[in-house]
Amino acid sequence: MPLVLLTIAFTLNAIANILLKIGAQAGVQHKGLNLFEIITHNYLPILGLICFAANVVFYFLALRSVPLSTAYPTMVIMSFLIINSFAYFFLHENINNWQLLGYAFIVAGLILVFYFTKTVPN
Repeated sequence: MPLVLLTIAFTLNAIANILLKIGAQAGVQHKGLNLFEIITHNYLPILGLICFAANVVFYFLALRSVPLSTAYPTMVIMSFLIINSFAYFFLHENINNWQLLGYAFIVAGLILVFYFTKTVPN
């Protein structure tokens, strides 16, 4: 169950970042408006903030059983991979072969973190 909570947390974190990016791009279309008006005319940043808040709740629950030294790298790396995949496939951002190699090293590092993690007693 703790890994399910952590999975929900990093998924919500990634969704929040994606919504903020799309909302920021949409905000550019509202030239001449102040920040408050841009946000009120663009619901995606608000949804992003809600996802961030929900992420904190699930991350908190996961931390009751998952060591911080495992949970935080998992949160960051998995969010990173989801966000970059979305950026590549849907926002058409470029990712080169050197970046892919870096991603492979990051995933290998996460696997090592999980493999050598000791569980926290309940």
